[in-house]
Amino acid sequence: MALPEHSKIINKVARGIFKEYGIERKGQSRTWLDDKYWYTTIIEFQPFKDRQGTCLNVGINFHWYEQEYFSFDIGNRESDFIDFKNEKQFQSEMESLTEKALKLTIELRNKMSDLKSAEQTIINHKFASDNLWGNYHRAIICGLNNEPKKSDEYFNEILKNDFEYNWQKELKEKVEQLKFDLNNLDGFKAKVNETIGITRTKKKLKETEIKNMW
Repeated sequence: MALPEHSKIINKVARGIFKEYGIERKGQSRTWLDDKYWYTTIIEFQPFKDRQGTCLNVGINFHWYEQEYFSFDIGNRESDFIDFKNEKQFQSEMESLTEKALKLTIELRNKMSDLKSAEQTIINHKFASDNLWGNYHRAIICGLNNEPKKSDEYFNEILKNDFEYNWQKELKEKVEQLKFDLNNLDGFKAKVNETIGITRTKKKLKETEIKNMW
């Protein structure tokens, strides 16, 4: 089945702008990935059923919790829906939208350029399910920054929650293990690195020369 014209334009424009920055397309989808090993910035030109066009989602997905899918841990919708009216109009709007996506991605790279910068970003961000996932991300980054006391405090905030569903119980088990590992920061970092490797495999991410920052 031939691609519709608006999809061809999306792919062409994104490829032309992202290529020199090492941002790669995820398979044959309308999603592009800026992969930095322990996190990946997701750039999604989201389709809508029965509409020709796109809107833009940009956000970071951390890889230090085992899961098979990508999620927007930081960031999300960044534009209204752009309807395809004609080739010239849509190409022009896609170029602007893709440049915006690149600008946001570079900003996120800078915020995550080192562990201290990343810690400030993560601690100050208001996450969806902040008491659980927000505190989990804060605990991990503090542990990686050799701050076991702060990390333990964030883990303890998680354990104050009720754990009713299976995924919550799995998170609790993971948190209790990582709390114990904080007694040996090298062991903690090794555990986090192991989890990142497993998660990257589950998400079918490529091997990368970047291995870790800690």
